[in-house]
Amino acid sequence: MRVIDHKRNLKIAISLIYYLVRAIFDASLRLLGRPRRPRLTILYYHGVTRGSRQNFARQMQALSRGATVLPASYRGNLAADQNRKFVAITFDDAFVSVAENGLPELDKYSFHSTIFVPVGWLGQTPGWALETGAFGSAEAPELSEVVMSSEQLQGLNRALVSLGSHTLTHPSLPDIEPKRAHEEVERSRLLLAELTGQDIFELSFPYGAHSGSTVALCRAALYKTVYTIVPEEVDTTTDELLRGRTKIDPSDGPLEFFLKFSGAYEWMAYSVALKGALRSMLSAKR
Repeated sequence: MRVIDHKRNLKIAISLIYYLVRAIFDASLRLLGRPRRPRLTILYYHGVTRGSRQNFARQMQALSRGATVLPASYRGNLAADQNRKFVAITFDDAFVSVAENGLPELDKYSFHSTIFVPVGWLGQTPGWALETGAFGSAEAPELSEVVMSSEQLQGLNRALVSLGSHTLTHPSLPDIEPKRAHEEVERSRLLLAELTGQDIFELSFPYGAHSGSTVALCRAALYKTVYTIVPEEVDTTTDELLRGRTKIDPSDGPLEFFLKFSGAYEWMAYSVALKGALRSMLSAKR
């Protein structure tokens, strides 16, 4: 546990430095009359248990004070506002706890959210493999978590909740055969559209795992936006298919949460990319 806390605190410290350096840089650009274009930070949660609801409520209250919440798929210009960030809220796995404890808190502020549904697990306890990714993205639902049923999905407030695919069975798409990957991507969209009566144009990759071929599958299946777990700030003026997101947990403290929704964790993507480049260079020398 001490090791985990140490790593978490180190990430907070690096993110704080990144935030402060970027704030100085942005202020300099404004003085030069060249302000940086506003960008969107997309957050993603998994469950919101009854025990974590109060912490989640505090996080939503913080967003109400310091952010403008938009749909994750938003495209267009963002009006510059030095005092507010632009944020989107998403949930992977469509857990019942989100409907019971998360959405009521979002409703208080009329916050929009997007829920990504593993269509083959409706009404069931998750049965997919648990993994931890490079960005601390442990897909580790509590044993008590259950995926929403078709009736629960149909009863969601369509004005504030969008639905997207999280594939059929929650596999790591790059690790399965192309034919099965195609079915996971395309059939999940069609089934979810049939179930809800909504057009489904968004998908989040299970475990964040993706490759050029899986992104191409999504494009061919008519998805308009697909999501990874790479922390980044998104330029909403482009038609880029792939968007990164920042992992949030209801247990995140006030400073940690502020830094995350402010985009200060995007340094992690650069860190992983640098490590990958160094590994490739070392392998080439051998």
